[in-house]
Amino acid sequence: MSTVSGFFQAVNEEDLNTCVNCGLCLPHCPTYRVTGEDMFSPRGRINLIRSVKTGDLELTKEVVHALDTCIQCMGCEPACPSGVQYHSIISPVKAELHDRWKWRDVPLRCGLYIVTHMRYLRFFTRVLSVAQKIKLVPKRLPVPQVSFRRRSFQLRGGNTSDKEVLLFTGCVMDAWYRKVHIDTVTLLEALGYSVKISGDDFGCCGALHEHAGFARSAKKMQRNLSRRKSPQTIVVNSAGCSASLKNTLATTHVVLDINELLYRHLSDLEELLVQRKETVLVQEPCHLRHVQGISHEVNELLKISFTIAQLADDGLCCGAGGSFSFSQPEMATAVRVRKVAEMERVIELGSPKAIHYVASANPGCLSFLSGSGINIEMVHPVTLLAQSLASEYSKGDKQ
Repeated sequence: MSTVSGFFQAVNEEDLNTCVNCGLCLPHCPTYRVTGEDMFSPRGRINLIRSVKTGDLELTKEVVHALDTCIQCMGCEPACPSGVQYHSIISPVKAELHDRWKWRDVPLRCGLYIVTHMRYLRFFTRVLSVAQKIKLVPKRLPVPQVSFRRRSFQLRGGNTSDKEVLLFTGCVMDAWYRKVHIDTVTLLEALGYSVKISGDDFGCCGALHEHAGFARSAKKMQRNLSRRKSPQTIVVNSAGCSASLKNTLATTHVVLDINELLYRHLSDLEELLVQRKETVLVQEPCHLRHVQGISHEVNELLKISFTIAQLADDGLCCGAGGSFSFSQPEMATAVRVRKVAEMERVIELGSPKAIHYVASANPGCLSFLSGSGINIEMVHPVTLLAQSLASEYSKGDKQ
């Protein structure tokens, strides 16, 4: 690629200048940890963006690759003593790169188009289910085991006053992890909430598109969501979606990640949940820990019923990154290797079969880690909590 004048003008100069090149972000950047090269770190990428913006550096293929391979895990932001708003720098850069060179990512665009249209996504899910049953899908492909049959909600109704909430079902979460939605409803109703379902009328929140750099498509979906009438409180059980919706609906609704809401009822859940003997290894999604600041809440919730095993990597990214594992499979896999090594270290510390579940509150992490070769069930924390409800509060596994 040759030099093109006017690149990255949407990036605020003050945001760039906030970085003092101290390097404290480096240990928290998964791509720097993999490569050891500064250009694959937040500090390095900021310097590249600044140099291209001022015209001191050509936008070569190497520079574009360094920028493209940012997972946007935002692990750098909590670690930065200067308060660099890295998301405000990398997001417009990703959007500009994709907007200028649309031909680069046609397969990804097609995939995200399917995600945007639930009818196509459900058809694709059924095809995928059949392919998995006849063993045409490699186990290491970053997709979960999906069901041909679509589970239905069994809503109880009831109180419609201040305890009415809308469960945002979204796209991939609804097609591939619908049981998590059903488990979420079970927990909310056990806590006395009246639950409504967003359904296809709301559709996709645009988080995947925004993260991948398709800013125009994301904004179109976000405008659609902002026009929908719904209860004041919206509950989301996908960390990436809850992070995105908190921005999209900031002025009109209260958006809560399900773990955030359940933690407010910690004492109630201590009465509702039964003790179990299994041990859960918790993997923290980046958009839950780094973006929303929700970390200890998941551990405290699961501690009610389970023994908790914790990773000691300070929430380092697993490499999934929304659609990153599809668009940058080589880098994503290299990042996942480091995460899996830490998981295996914790597993080996205990006796054989000491870890019964790996829990993660984001579908991308669950899908990507499921293809890592670890022979432990990957599950959403909500599912474990719903399974732990005392029998009088549990509705069972409705189809």
